This record gives sequence, C-alpha cells and structure tokens, in this order.
Amino acid sequence: MLALKWEDVDLEGGFLVVRRSRRRPQYAHGCTDPCGRKAGYCPEKRRTNPETSSTKSRAGRRAVGLPDQLVDLLRDHRKAQDAERDAAGKHGVEGGWVFPDERGGSPSHP
Repeated sequence: MLALKWEDVDLEGGFLVVRRSRRRPQYAHGCTDPCGRKAGYCPEKRRTNPETSSTKSRAGRRAVGLPDQLVDLLRDHRKAQDAERDAAGKHGVEGGWVFPDERGGSPSHP
C-alpha cells in the first residue's frame, strides 16, 4: 500500500492497478569525518537506491477490484488529503501518494 499512487486508483471503475512496490532502503555514509557507525545509523546517511520499483513479474502487475465500501473510504480519504495539503500551503508536497508522509511526500519505510 505504501507504493500506491492516486494514478493507480480508479474510483469510478472501482479498482486499482498494482504497478510498483517499495524497496528496502540502502544507505551510504554522508559524513565527512568517520562517525564510527554503520551507514544506516550515520546521522548524515544518504539513501543510495530508489524508493520504489516496478513489480518483479507480470503477475505482480495486476488490477484489483475494490468493494464499494472501500471506494467510499478512499474518496473520503482523498478529500481529507486535499484539505490537508491546502492547509499546508507551500509546506505541502504533492507526490500523488495515496498514503503519504505528513507533508504529502513519499511515505517513510517502516
């Protein structure tokens, strides 16, 4: 669900299309002086791989029907998300994510 974008959801048709998946982050040190930590724990770490990728197989790319109750919930979620983005003003980010982070950008990886 963290890789789902609104462009993948057809609320009128009542389905979504799975096109991408989230990737486990990989990091490199970003510090100039060795901090003595592993790259993932470096305070200046930088991500070295993309956050999402296309699904691994054709079977992974598929349309999934949505029950009417879920379509209604997603419509409400989209309205609330639009209101939150408007309230954030210039601080908000439009990334197209169905479940974005608190600023509207790419959701963080658990």
